[in-house]
Parts: sequence; C-alpha cells; structure tokens
Amino acid sequence: MNIVEFFQQRAGSWISHRTSHHLIIKKAEDGTSEINLEMLSLPDPQVTELCLQYGFDPALALCGAKVTWDGSMAWDKDKVEDKHQGFTIFVPIADGDDLQQGKLLRHQGYAERAPVVGRYVMSPDDILSLITEYDTVYSEEKFWFPSPDLCLRAGLTTGLSNVASFCTETRKPTEQIIDQPDQTKDVAPVKHFSFLGG
Repeated sequence: MNIVEFFQQRAGSWISHRTSHHLIIKKAEDGTSEINLEMLSLPDPQVTELCLQYGFDPALALCGAKVTWDGSMAWDKDKVEDKHQGFTIFVPIADGDDLQQGKLLRHQGYAERAPVVGRYVMSPDDILSLITEYDTVYSEEKFWFPSPDLCLRAGLTTGLSNVASFCTETRKPTEQIIDQPDQTKDVAPVKHFSFLGG
C-alpha cells in the first residue's frame, strides 16, 4: 500500500472512539468524534494553494484530501468553546520517486491550529506514520487497517503537554465502498505482503 492507496482506503465517514492518557497529570480521558475524508480531484484549487504556500510545484502533489471532524472529549462536554470541530487539507509529496515516504502538507495541524509541513512514512506492513514538529510540540501518529472498515490509530504528543492516545475508528454502517473516479496521478503499484492481503 502506498500513500495514495491509504487515503483512498480512508475515504468516507468514520466514528472514532479515543482514549487519551495525559502523562504529566496521570489521568485518562475518553472522547468520540465523527471524521469524514473526501478525496479532492486534481488539480484542485485548495491543493494548488497549499502547495504554492509552501513553495512546492502543485504538479508534485500525489493526491489531495479534505478531512473534517466533529467531536468532544469527556472533560469539556459542558464547554461549548472547547468543542472539537474543524477541517484540514492534506497533500502528500513524495521524496523523489519513493512514494513510501515524503512530506505531508496540511493547512491546519491538530496539536496547533496553524499551517504545517510534516513527514509521512509507509512501512512494508502498511502502517502509516505521520510525524509533525511544531515550535514547541512533537507529534507522531501511526495508522493501520486490520480490515477495510476498521482503522486503528496510536499517537504520542510531547512538548508543552505529554499525551499518549489510542483510537478505534469504524466506518459508518451507511457508508458503502464504491469505485471512485481516478482522482490522482498514475502511481506504479507497490508489491507487498501483509495481513491486509493483496
């Protein structure tokens, strides 16, 4: 699986159940959210704008994806201003001909609400690692699919706060997997063997 195939597999609506462990204060917090990922057709104005913002040729974009989320954590259910809502645009740009790693452009990060360039690495066993470094925060997340309708996510954020999290995300029952139009560049298939099959 390469980064484009990962985003295609991730497309759709998901229900996420998160447990966050706040390591400094030694407390855990649960939360739920709805996540939606929409693949953007290339060329897309949002993809072009993001590439130019960081000085990259838009032709280098492997694909584009818009992710929206709406959820809450247990500690802030009564705080309207702390409701977890938002969206971000993802654009992966490979390191040369190596599609398995490269830069991941975002118009807005999770740990800090500011534009950011992170790194992605796809492992031989189809685990996606996203690494983001802000001025005061380091964040690393790993994503993998035990099955087409189940995505697991583990993360660690260090810096001003130290938080370890684990998410179980299931595709919404009403979501149907359909053949999507070609929205990306032609990408040579990557041969691999994994528990996901293929």
